[in-house]
Amino acid sequence: MRRPALRPDPASRVATNPRVGGTSGAFSTANGSAPPQSLPYLTASRLYQLSQTMSEADWQLLRFVHDGRLASGQQLIRAFWRTDNAQAARARAGRRALKRLTDSRVLQTLPRNIAGMRGSSGLVYYTGRAGVRLLAARGIHGPRVEIPGTLHLAHTLATTELALRLNEADCDGELELIEVQQEPACWRSYPAAMGAQKVLKPDLFIRIGAGAQEDRWMVEVDLGSESGRTIARKLALYTDHYRSGREQHEHGVYPRVLWTVGDQRREQQIGEVLARQASATQRLFTVCQFEDATQLLATEARS
Repeated sequence: MRRPALRPDPASRVATNPRVGGTSGAFSTANGSAPPQSLPYLTASRLYQLSQTMSEADWQLLRFVHDGRLASGQQLIRAFWRTDNAQAARARAGRRALKRLTDSRVLQTLPRNIAGMRGSSGLVYYTGRAGVRLLAARGIHGPRVEIPGTLHLAHTLATTELALRLNEADCDGELELIEVQQEPACWRSYPAAMGAQKVLKPDLFIRIGAGAQEDRWMVEVDLGSESGRTIARKLALYTDHYRSGREQHEHGVYPRVLWTVGDQRREQQIGEVLARQASATQRLFTVCQFEDATQLLATEARS
């Protein structure tokens, strides 16, 4: 749905745009006392020294990985070195930078047998022990990344891919990306019966500029692994959230919900589930194939 746009200042966009860096944090120097939670061989002095060697691009990349929880080397090289040619000089520079950040424990990689990919560009990265501490010094915290199962890994990389494509479209002038939030930052709590609280867990929340206004979307990235019954339960959660009025009260409008799918057969299947919903809430939902999602969002913003 659309509402007047409030575009964040540069400092507030750090969490949503990998092209924008954060602000400097502070560490105890070698003469100071390390905090009690210091990790072995990762003293406050070493963290301070590491923070001084971090370039603005390093901070941007670290924040991008933190926000998405998982990202492949190929995705990171596309995002920060702007190439998908593994043999290009920029790709080689990207691989060297990723190795440097991994060696310093700013980033960490999943075991190759979990990632199921070959080559350094196919490694899957998450925030390393030093990266967690560096971000914490800037007031940025998040849940610890556990070793994921195959389906969870594929799903997280797919949401990261969509966030990356939106940033690429923003860089190319195809749309104006104001904000993109990934899990769990995009989750919404709302009141339920008997004073209980429920949590709606979309995969992404997106704000896209539409002239003087903005389009707001919540996104479900579907990999075709869930039954029609599970999809219906998710739709019911969105309907409950909509009827609670929490989002409208806080932001003046309810976002549209985009369901991205892998192929036409799945698009038809979810469309059939949607057709069985109440007509009053059907208009909240849109289904499209994953490959068409960025173009659909850009087209909607222009309409």
